[in-house]
Amino acid sequence: MHSPPVWLRQLRPTRHSRLRLVAFPHAGSGPQTYARLLSALPSDVELTGVTLPGREHRAGEPPTVRLQAAVDGIVGELAALPPMPTLYWGHSMGSLLAVTVVAQSPGSCDALVLTAGIPGPHALDLAAPLDTPEGLELMFTRHRLPLRALDADSGHSRAEYVLAHDLVLARRALLGLDGIRLDLPLTAYAGADDPLVPASTLPRWRDFTTGRFRTRTLAGGHFFPFLPSNGRSLLADMADTLELCALAGDPTRGAVR
Repeated sequence: MHSPPVWLRQLRPTRHSRLRLVAFPHAGSGPQTYARLLSALPSDVELTGVTLPGREHRAGEPPTVRLQAAVDGIVGELAALPPMPTLYWGHSMGSLLAVTVVAQSPGSCDALVLTAGIPGPHALDLAAPLDTPEGLELMFTRHRLPLRALDADSGHSRAEYVLAHDLVLARRALLGLDGIRLDLPLTAYAGADDPLVPASTLPRWRDFTTGRFRTRTLAGGHFFPFLPSNGRSLLADMADTLELCALAGDPTRGAVR
């Protein structure tokens, strides 16, 4: 008898799915934020969202989680799902988690769509290396959040507390991207006016896959996928990619570190 899912949550009722999309949300968020946007995908696409501790059905848990524990939990629950052509979509921190998960579970998906994701720890010209205390503080400063927000008794809001711990997780995932090389179709999107992940960094995602690689820049800032016109373009692309995955049958998939 299987335990009820913890890391994964269905985003809409489904009966006859033949394709699957797994959404990896941005820092501070849960998958329900994506449910309305993704609901415009065809009804035969199963919508699954990744939920980290401290939000939605896991709101009662502390938001502190080690990267490997999160990856192990997500990989384990994904492996228990019925096999079908699968696309991972990660936004911002979710992009880093999506790449990390597929690198540790090579057969778990057929294609990646990454939006507003930083392509590795060296993609940004930062004043301090990310693996130093100064680098961590800089990451918090870029998100307009003080390090003291990591303390539950700091007086910051619950949302800020969750975001603070997600930034720690995101930094660990970003540092762990070094050396990952996938064998999957990868499409990377950026917002033309994103102050956190400049569109100029997009080509660096090329180094992460030997598969088909595409980039696209859309109008807007860091949350450009949620602009209506951008959302339609993104969903059309994901639907087409899923169909290609289905037509490909069982392609050679995987990751080499």
